[in-house]
Amino acid sequence: MLEWKDWLLRLQEQTREVCVVFNNNSGGHAAGNAKALMAMLGLDYEGLAPRQLDLF
Repeated sequence: MLEWKDWLLRLQEQTREVCVVFNNNSGGHAAGNAKALMAMLGLDYEGLAPRQLDLF
């Protein structure tokens, strides 16, 4: 996943907004992978509704 981090950081320099979508297939790894990527990128969101926090 480190290659994604570098690619996303380069992309961020070229665009106004970057969105990443995780496919939650039968393996069910999307939420965990999203949290791992958020940690790698140093992203932390405050003020999310409790229901949204349950997504992760």
